[in-house]
Amino acid sequence: MPSLTDIREELAAKRRDLHIIFQEAGPDMDMSKVTSIYGTSEEKAAEIRRRNDELTNLGQEHDRLALLDMISKQNESEHKRLNESATALATGYDPGKSASGMLSPKHLRELIAGNRGYKQFREGTLRTVVIDVPVQDVKTLVTLSTINRPNERRDLVAMALEQRTIGDLMLQGTTDANTLEYYEETTFTNAAAPVAEGGTKQESALGFTLRQESVRKIAHFIPATKEALDDVSFLESTIRGRLAFGVQRAEEAQLLSGTGSAPQLLGLMNRSGLQTQAKGADPVPDAIYKGMQLVRGSAGAGFAEPTDVVMHPNDWTDVKLLRTADGIYIWGNPSDEGPDRIWGLPVRQTTAMTQNTALVGAFRPHAEVIRREGIQITLSTEHSTFFIENKVAILAEERLALAVYRASAFCTVTGV
Repeated sequence: MPSLTDIREELAAKRRDLHIIFQEAGPDMDMSKVTSIYGTSEEKAAEIRRRNDELTNLGQEHDRLALLDMISKQNESEHKRLNESATALATGYDPGKSASGMLSPKHLRELIAGNRGYKQFREGTLRTVVIDVPVQDVKTLVTLSTINRPNERRDLVAMALEQRTIGDLMLQGTTDANTLEYYEETTFTNAAAPVAEGGTKQESALGFTLRQESVRKIAHFIPATKEALDDVSFLESTIRGRLAFGVQRAEEAQLLSGTGSAPQLLGLMNRSGLQTQAKGADPVPDAIYKGMQLVRGSAGAGFAEPTDVVMHPNDWTDVKLLRTADGIYIWGNPSDEGPDRIWGLPVRQTTAMTQNTALVGAFRPHAEVIRREGIQITLSTEHSTFFIENKVAILAEERLALAVYRASAFCTVTGV
């Protein structure tokens, strides 16, 4: 089985070969200008698709090897959680209830004795106490006069919401502080050279820059009446889900384009030292490849292996629909939809990305999302006059920071 290094070398070689073909074809995708491969326009387009499929397969194998350990751990955790949930659902066992669903006499006495109101009643500090006891509702006769068939209500139809996120492309960490500090090696003067016997050795130098990242908070809330939450069973879980979703969408925008001015994060697109590649007259695939080469160090910076490409869906649509000058689809027949990849790298589509700009980068290991608090959901009446109005504030919030350990490991590709 080939190693990760072997796959990277093979990917680089095949990407270079395909890049040459695109350069020969030019922005008009004129297959008659391509001399690196032979055949008719249809045969050349088919060869390009075959090579791109090879890159896709190699890229997937590269990702599999690089992330195997992390996937294994996540799978084990999820497997354990699902097993526990399935066991609870399958047994449905509650030691405090009898087989009929009613509390046994023993546990009924324990329920009453342990009730706080009952204790106050026994002590004389409470005149009235209400104790909820779970018992079956039994009627001697059920007729249509006592039970009416309720209106049929289907499941909630959710709005169309974008689920993509780029947070998982980066390393994941945690912190107990509100400010993070790390040193980035920013200069290296290499004076290493051959030295004659008895000669003076040259002095090299290293320079470090202290970086600081502030932990920022993303939050919002939705008010609801207590009656609504009590009477509509799905409402609370729906609100919780939407609140968490809203935080994740705001997080995505901050990770990409946050300005860094408090209370915003400093996003990837606004980092000092980020490289850039203009599309110019190149086809978009060529411009992205040149951006990948900048990340690899072709301009004397970066020296990292790119892992992902982030694009706006509209921009990726233009790439996906590229055709030769005589109308043949470059990326394959429309009936054979494949994964979103270019040059073997996964393409993450998100509307949070600036349109007409792509971001190529070594997201892992040169950027890390560091969480002070994950998404927390809090319900409280302690807001304004909510307590006396029987209202509940449902709040979602998280605290996080973004650390970019090597800004030159990322490159924006403009004009796509």
